[in-house]
Amino acid sequence: MPTTPTPTSALPDKREALNIIHSLGTSGQPPKLGALHLNVGTGPILRRFREEYLEGLCASADGLDGQGICKWVEGDYGNGKTQFLRCFQEIAWELNYVTAFVELSQDECPLDRPDRVYGAVARAVQARPMNAGDVDRSKGLDVALAQLLDRKFPQVLTGVPDEGMKTEAVRWVETELKNLAVESTALRSAAVIHLLARLNSDEEKTNLSGLYLRGEPVPPAELKKLGIYEKIDKANGFRVLRSMCQLLQRSGLAAGTVLLFDEARRTLSLMSAKGQKVACENLLSVINRCNQGELPGTVFLYAVMPEFFTNFAVQYPALLQRCGPSTRIPLNTIEGIKESDLLLKIGRRIAQIFGAAYDFAFEDNAALFKDVAAQCEDGAALERSLKQLATAAIQETMGTGTRRLFVKSCVQMFKNARENGFAEIDAAAAERLLAGVSDELRGADAADTENAGE
Repeated sequence: MPTTPTPTSALPDKREALNIIHSLGTSGQPPKLGALHLNVGTGPILRRFREEYLEGLCASADGLDGQGICKWVEGDYGNGKTQFLRCFQEIAWELNYVTAFVELSQDECPLDRPDRVYGAVARAVQARPMNAGDVDRSKGLDVALAQLLDRKFPQVLTGVPDEGMKTEAVRWVETELKNLAVESTALRSAAVIHLLARLNSDEEKTNLSGLYLRGEPVPPAELKKLGIYEKIDKANGFRVLRSMCQLLQRSGLAAGTVLLFDEARRTLSLMSAKGQKVACENLLSVINRCNQGELPGTVFLYAVMPEFFTNFAVQYPALLQRCGPSTRIPLNTIEGIKESDLLLKIGRRIAQIFGAAYDFAFEDNAALFKDVAAQCEDGAALERSLKQLATAAIQETMGTGTRRLFVKSCVQMFKNARENGFAEIDAAAAERLLAGVSDELRGADAADTENAGE
């Protein structure tokens, strides 16, 4: 994986640029890898979080655990919460943190079920991917542990067999890892068994221990074959989650853990009153234990809409006390940047990435598209078109979902120009373009909601 880019760094290569444009053009969402290439506006916040938390408070030092911290990422739907989480994820990977990006839903990760929260996290855990194709193939605590061991003892699992390296790795697992201090000895045992099984090419134990580590159901009789007698359930789900974070940092396999929860569909508001109360208690448990150091080296970012605070947290004073201004990252308004200026900067950046994807020059004195230099000298016509699109997007959405609608519309405008030749758009053309894209997004969101069973 290349060094983490900044918004002013070199453009992505052609393949990565194509992936970025495809993601933006399909859903208006950032890609799973490459979000930092198109990031605008939140750079100062990300740099501060990197220095203050990932490199500072949460990092272990002199044999001591790093601290845990919790923050709320607050913004309306379509206003950059997922983009922020993806950017932070890439920064964390560069510093050897493992991450878990979890989209909350009633089916996948109900907060009133600790065992299912652990399972959703454990299945989403990822060590630093080596390339874009690795992002979807390298998920799961079992996979991450194997990758991290393979990096600690270079290519002991993936390279040419080296008995000396293998002996060294086995000794480390059987001594250091086996005696590591964590709350759940069952989780630690499963990690030891899993890594030894991989080192010794024991497929049956590799598969069984992998299922357990990922929070998948394993029959008790099968667990007994591994010498594990504790199943993961509602009573111990959060203890196992804490133990995962403890194991990852204390072993030295990773710098720490970053948990990224994205409440994309107002999950809490769909629960029963009893379910909401339990979910609140569980959230409080995670926050309190994180703040007390029981999730060492852990950054917990929970992305919510403003209604979370006004409609949900306000009902639970203990939770509301942990939602003060210092705990929130507000994204609806980026400090020091007008929304219209922010959209314009985003549009320019997408134009550059589109140029990288399709081999179009985009320099100070050249048009974005090959054959329109006369119409678009110094990009002036393109700039005016982006301004029309930004103004129309703000008027269309009144602040809710503006950025998502704008980025997808930008990509559509560039695609139209690539296919038909560039033509500067006026206010009426911008409104027509936005209307068509808005219909597409509503249809896609309705399909997603139906597929989620909501």
